Amino acid sequence: MTSLHLLRDATRRCPKRMVYGPCGGVSADGGCEVPGIRCSFAEDPVLLRELDFSAADIQTPDTAHASGDALPPSPRRAAAAALGDLVATAPVITADLPVRTVDPAVVADAGARLGAMTALTAVIAGEPPGLRESLSPTHKALLLVAAGARVISGITCRDRNRVAIEGELAALADLGVSGILAVTGDHPATTALRDADPVFDLDSTRVAALARRAGLFVAVAEQPSAPPVDYRPKRLALKARAGAELGILNLCGDIADIARFTSALATTAAPVPVLVSVPVLTSASSARRLASLPGVNLPPSIVAAALAAPTDPGAGIRAAVDWAGRALGLPGVVGVHLSAVVDDEDASGIAAVDALAAAATAIRDTLRPRTAVLAAPEER
Repeated sequence: MTSLHLLRDATRRCPKRMVYGPCGGVSADGGCEVPGIRCSFAEDPVLLRELDFSAADIQTPDTAHASGDALPPSPRRAAAAALGDLVATAPVITADLPVRTVDPAVVADAGARLGAMTALTAVIAGEPPGLRESLSPTHKALLLVAAGARVISGITCRDRNRVAIEGELAALADLGVSGILAVTGDHPATTALRDADPVFDLDSTRVAALARRAGLFVAVAEQPSAPPVDYRPKRLALKARAGAELGILNLCGDIADIARFTSALATTAAPVPVLVSVPVLTSASSARRLASLPGVNLPPSIVAAALAAPTDPGAGIRAAVDWAGRALGLPGVVGVHLSAVVDDEDASGIAAVDALAAAATAIRDTLRPRTAVLAAPEER
């Protein structure tokens, strides 16, 4: 069997129908995030050398052009260009939107709190895993943009086919979001949505290409410590060739793993800049919930700080700021992405939003002296 046929067979056996290699949910022993299954790509990583992005994968069918249903390519949107300029000048600080509610007022409140933070570059409004009732990316973006936030909308492939995703991209561009974070998404079998049918018509690589065609800034995710580890930098570079402009490294507890990843990424044909995810833990329950997500590895120092001071939310924030400083010293790292989840005492997630805002401000304060030195005129 040829390599191409073997790759197609790996896609066929993958529960998410991944085309461009394994997702970030592969466990250390090569297991799939879906229990009882082995990752079809990790079984034979040599095959992955044959992968390359093909623009033919996102060509609109001729029938859509003939019927007038095809969305035309869009020029670069102003909000996307502005975000690209911010990433180019670095350092960048982004944050999750950890609210777990369908109440528009709560989403707007969170957006206003984060939008008012001058320390924050953008809010990444993803789709919380396992959430049964959730606002659509467009609905959420409408509320956040109106609240004054710079928004990167998360688009997952779990629940939508290509037609639905292209419609979301067009709407998000018209709403004025700055960009999207293209992710394949967690399989329903790993969440509270086990009765939902998985779609996975596309994967994040192809969504990245479609989003660039829609005129949006495109970010993608990668997990440095997931097997096959050697392939991960190449996979992010492949997404960059498809259209990604920023990589966000999923929660990885080892600075050495991140350093190896960024060093290898620099040797690829598309060394896209990256953000390092930093967990902001305010309680033992938030640490437990975040650690339970597929592909997540938490820095031991941050977990220890949160557990050692269960009544002091600031302990986890201070540990996150310290770890962010270490990550920002790595070559190729242009910023950090702050992640938080609700805990047992924070049903809506607003307390987690405030913790993210506090962490962003503290990190930005530590960066100002460095920025001032860099900006100072050279003494003669």
